Amino acid sequence: MTGVDAMSLGFASESFDAAVSLYTLIHLPLDEQQRLLHNIATWLRSAGWFLCTTGHSEWTGTDDNWLDGGTPMWWSHADAATNRTWITQAGFTIESEHFVPEGSGGHTLFWARRR
Repeated sequence: MTGVDAMSLGFASESFDAAVSLYTLIHLPLDEQQRLLHNIATWLRSAGWFLCTTGHSEWTGTDDNWLDGGTPMWWSHADAATNRTWITQAGFTIESEHFVPEGSGGHTLFWARRR
């Protein structure tokens, strides 16, 4: 599926055994990140796996020349502790959490299972 706004997705409850969200959440406004986490939890079957990357440090901003391509890119990160809370509040149990370095910062990688 390409060119679809993640917030417009609608799948039936318990449709999937797993979901992956790599470098997606960080490009949504913070309130939408929380809603999408709740949506993903409903789409997964009981004990379904969820793999995601989130922000590690709180930051919202734009790089006006992202990857030297002349195109702006926007990010919105909560910190790792906030993301951990949001993931568990959405109905997941976090199985592992790792820092993924990138440049002078990085992201947090979470492996979680739906309760």
